[in-house]
Amino acid sequence: MEQLPTPPLSTAPPAIPDTLALPLPNSGHQGWAPSFVDHLSIQDSAAFEDIESFLLYFPAQHLRKTAFLSSDRADQKSAINKEDLDGEKCDFQGMDWTECTSRSNIRSKRAAYERSRLQTKIYEGHGMSHTHQLRNRDNFFSFRRMNTTHRAHCPHFQLRNVMTATSRNDVFYATRDALLRTDAQGSPAVPIINLNKQKVNGNKSQITTLAAQNDVLVAGGFEGDYMITDLTSGLDTRAHFGLIKDWAPDAKSYIANHVHLFPSRSSYAPQAVLCSNDSRLRVLDCMTDTFRYTFAYPSAVNCSATSPDGRMRVVVGDFQETFITNAETGLPFETLSAHVDDAFACAWADDGIHVATAAQDSTIVVWDARFWRRPLTVMPSELSIPRVLKFSPVGSGPRVLIAAEADDYVNIINAQTWDSKQVFDFFGPMAGVSMTPDGQSLFIANTERRFGGLIELERTQWGGTTCAKLRDDAFYDEEYIDWSGDGEMNVDMRVSGGWNERARRGLGLGDLVV
Repeated sequence: MEQLPTPPLSTAPPAIPDTLALPLPNSGHQGWAPSFVDHLSIQDSAAFEDIESFLLYFPAQHLRKTAFLSSDRADQKSAINKEDLDGEKCDFQGMDWTECTSRSNIRSKRAAYERSRLQTKIYEGHGMSHTHQLRNRDNFFSFRRMNTTHRAHCPHFQLRNVMTATSRNDVFYATRDALLRTDAQGSPAVPIINLNKQKVNGNKSQITTLAAQNDVLVAGGFEGDYMITDLTSGLDTRAHFGLIKDWAPDAKSYIANHVHLFPSRSSYAPQAVLCSNDSRLRVLDCMTDTFRYTFAYPSAVNCSATSPDGRMRVVVGDFQETFITNAETGLPFETLSAHVDDAFACAWADDGIHVATAAQDSTIVVWDARFWRRPLTVMPSELSIPRVLKFSPVGSGPRVLIAAEADDYVNIINAQTWDSKQVFDFFGPMAGVSMTPDGQSLFIANTERRFGGLIELERTQWGGTTCAKLRDDAFYDEEYIDWSGDGEMNVDMRVSGGWNERARRGLGLGDLVV
């Protein structure tokens, strides 16, 4: 993660029809410890305006919009279900557009305004000319529920991985004061880690990234601190706190930018990969709390993903190259060039073949591990900067790539054809996305100060078989609808549920009461 100086306030952005220029978003962080000021005072020049401010500056086309803005947050529902949706009267954020104007009108005006205001480099001359525009025509997920009482907190605008889910009953997210646990039904949050009691270098610990897999949760902090929690233990079990000590001598920042978990090839102990701002990638044995490997790279390491077999790793950071490395030596054996700006997201699919990266040049690149010479496809984001990438897990149905943008948009990309997608749009910053291990629920953390919350989408598309297509008497693996065929999935330990369960999906039996 690049440490940028605080940019000067810019002049008013170019005007567009029917809109007014808005002031730059304010960082709004006051009263923080001095060591955080340098980071939290950095203004995110690509951040979208919050929806209330946008509507205040939006030319009055309906006098009753004042009622929309003046309604008390306390009057909002704690949850919005799909049964509550009522066209313009109630969308999935509980917003009543009959008091203002149509949602589609505001969406188009907001998109036009933000596109005119964002940095020119995102849209001009930075690799966008060779991107493949996807058609928004798919329907992989539909809205299920939004819980408005659960709000995650991102201490740095470039780091958007502070929410994860291991099931519909176990959703974890970070706030300023704690790491909390809730569920898809919006149960009251239960503290897992109390940050108020944990000081690092004289400052209260702040979670910048977290990941959970099976029964282990690992979180990274602002000061090089990390936390390991056994999710099978009682709620009164203390989390283990650790601090990275082998910093690079010239390190100016100790932030943990990203963490992910993968199974060890030599033991049953889960392994955590911590990407840090001191240009290091470290592999942590969660059982013994020891760092097995430390690898150095040219600049800050922002994200990494390990291949399913544990032999390779993709590494991206404050450098334009994408490194494909040996997971045990850290040495790159492939250096890929497709981005022209720092990258903050990457993912490796469960088939072991597809690798995706996303950068601040607003592009998403997909590679085929069998042919590194050129990318499989290069796609633009919908509007904002893509910050998080997630492939759907094997056995979850038609394969997709989730590309979550910093504000307003989550792209659900068809990972079989790479020529279409579903765009789920909302209003507000994104703090994290996570799919449950069975791939049937997709959670989105929205930090919008008034209309934010925890959104759940559910799988809808289950048409077609998962068998490979037959062409000229030959089967082609790349044409599986899922990441592998039924035969392989029946013996794949990563697959949640057996063949019968997968066969029943999409038949509407989930609400059947016997």
